[in-house]
Amino acid sequence: MITLQRFRIAVLFATLALGLAVSTVSCQKKPALRQVKQKLIILGFDGADPNLLEQWMNAGHLPNTRKLISRGAFQQLGTTSPPESPVAWATFATGMNPGKHGIFDFIKRNPENYLPEIALASPIPPRFLFGLIPIRAPRVVNNRQGIPFYKILADSGIKTTVLRMPLEFPPVELPNGKILGGLNIPDLRGTWGTFFYFSTDLTRWETGSSEYGGKLVRLETKDNAADTQVEGPINPTKAGISRISIPLRFEVDREKSQLKISLQGQEETVPEGRWSHWFHFTFKAHPFLKLHGVGRFHVLQTFPELSVYLSPINFDPAQPPYPISSPANYAAQLQAALGPFKTLGWAHDTWALNEERIDEKIFMEDVFETMGKNAQLLYHELKSDPADCTVAVFTATDSVSHMFYRLIDPEHPRYDARLAEQFGDSILRTYQKMDEIIGTVVQLMDASTRLIVVSDHGFHSWRKGFNTNTWLAEKGFMKLKGSDGKNLEELYSEESFFPNVDWDHTQAYSLGLGQIYVNLKGREKHGVIYQTSPEYDALLDRIIAGLESYVDPDNGERIIEKVYRGKDIFHGDQVRDSADLQIAFRPNYRTSWQTTLGAVPAGIVVANMKKWSGDHCASDPSDTKGILLSNRKFTSKDISIADIAPTSLRYFDVAVPPQMDGKVVELR
Repeated sequence: MITLQRFRIAVLFATLALGLAVSTVSCQKKPALRQVKQKLIILGFDGADPNLLEQWMNAGHLPNTRKLISRGAFQQLGTTSPPESPVAWATFATGMNPGKHGIFDFIKRNPENYLPEIALASPIPPRFLFGLIPIRAPRVVNNRQGIPFYKILADSGIKTTVLRMPLEFPPVELPNGKILGGLNIPDLRGTWGTFFYFSTDLTRWETGSSEYGGKLVRLETKDNAADTQVEGPINPTKAGISRISIPLRFEVDREKSQLKISLQGQEETVPEGRWSHWFHFTFKAHPFLKLHGVGRFHVLQTFPELSVYLSPINFDPAQPPYPISSPANYAAQLQAALGPFKTLGWAHDTWALNEERIDEKIFMEDVFETMGKNAQLLYHELKSDPADCTVAVFTATDSVSHMFYRLIDPEHPRYDARLAEQFGDSILRTYQKMDEIIGTVVQLMDASTRLIVVSDHGFHSWRKGFNTNTWLAEKGFMKLKGSDGKNLEELYSEESFFPNVDWDHTQAYSLGLGQIYVNLKGREKHGVIYQTSPEYDALLDRIIAGLESYVDPDNGERIIEKVYRGKDIFHGDQVRDSADLQIAFRPNYRTSWQTTLGAVPAGIVVANMKKWSGDHCASDPSDTKGILLSNRKFTSKDISIADIAPTSLRYFDVAVPPQMDGKVVELR
């Protein structure tokens, strides 16, 4: 089976994780700084849900938020279709709809081979002479189109600081400003976050890459010690996927229940159930090329088995293989001032919890450490070098909601009353940390500063998955090889990348989080439908009617709220890359994991048995809105995430580009 993890290795940033340290030198003339009367701070909390916020605020759990809106505003913020984080944050930054900024999902499909590719950025690998001497540095192309509003502000002389902004890899240059990238920065292996699980309890058949983002390594102890390897980034000087590894040693003291960890001259003795400090990792490709990363260990147990978790290896902020900040040394300056911090865009290890290699306690410890460190970065900037416009984004509210919704929804298949007693308040605690950050920022800013708090979307429970390709096959829109005269169930497969699909006789297929593509002539390699023919529109009508009327066989409830035609919800020169149809599911349902990468498994509606239990990615934007808070009133009640960019520009009397779709909202 081709696993999701292998897809990440092969497609995401396989050549990206090992590159040359690149510095950028600006040739752009810095505009003169303007004097401004009032500053602006925008805080983003990914996935903060307005209904949960209001519920917990009314219960007295969020005092700083309540105090903020008592003299300002709280309302729901319109999101994008689909309400996915990269799609919505791209709209937040550019003020444009996906048809212009070009981000429709985490992944996109290649119409030449029907395989998924990462949609957010594209790597261009380095070149080496004789496999040793670097003659071309690697590059990364940010696939988001358009100019973000904070770039326009900086170009206009407004001092601007942006922290952990999604889709800023590589980051834009901000004259007289600073930016640290966020979501879409990979780990040093070139994935969205490969965790490591070292254990004596693994059999040799369990080792290797797990389905959802882990590297499982079997340990064998001798004299209470175990020697192993940390498999790191791909070596670009060698053909194929050849990874660089470095030695790692564990020495167990069972009497004291502690573990000595030794790595490249660094040593630390860590008690069972505790985290290590940050270790530095150096992977040497050849004498001219070294890759530097940072990561932390957690000693899961020392007896009767030895089990150790290692976080994904982040780019070292002081020596990243690619610029993750602008100026390029800004990340290093932050580390020098505040110590190591995560640079990985997917900052919270949802994969290790989903694979059940760490438990809820460990996950939440890491969440609060990470959220606290990112808050320190923000406070440091507000105290030491305050900007006229500051933007900072936090993602813990999203990650914790994904993983813990099962503990606030008794109807979820993975609801556990015992765990709910211990960790049922995890989402609330994350919102309380958000509330603490809001309160601290209010204390650090002056009375004239405008504060806006946003989220990109809301949240729902995700109880059941929908196998879209299986539905397409059963309805005759997708053809499986050898299906004539055979029971379709014999041909279904859990494997990704469209196993057994007969493309020459397939009309439509699904890939990603709710997208359906028509197998078009002139676009797909084996297209069978002409887009200009009446058959195209008739096909869409039949698929829409079938999906919107489909009911869950267990309860008779409709699963899908609406199916949108791409041409009806997107406009702009990037529409060519959008899906023909976008499914919007009702609460409690979502595209299945298998559908995301093109599987055609048995069954159409399947229980979601993963700890990843809350979602929003393929929900309807009408019931998945985000939050909008401010210390000032707004002149409109109908505000969308696309409106934040032009509103911020107008606030500083900077012209709003005509390509922006959002409208200006005045602050009272």
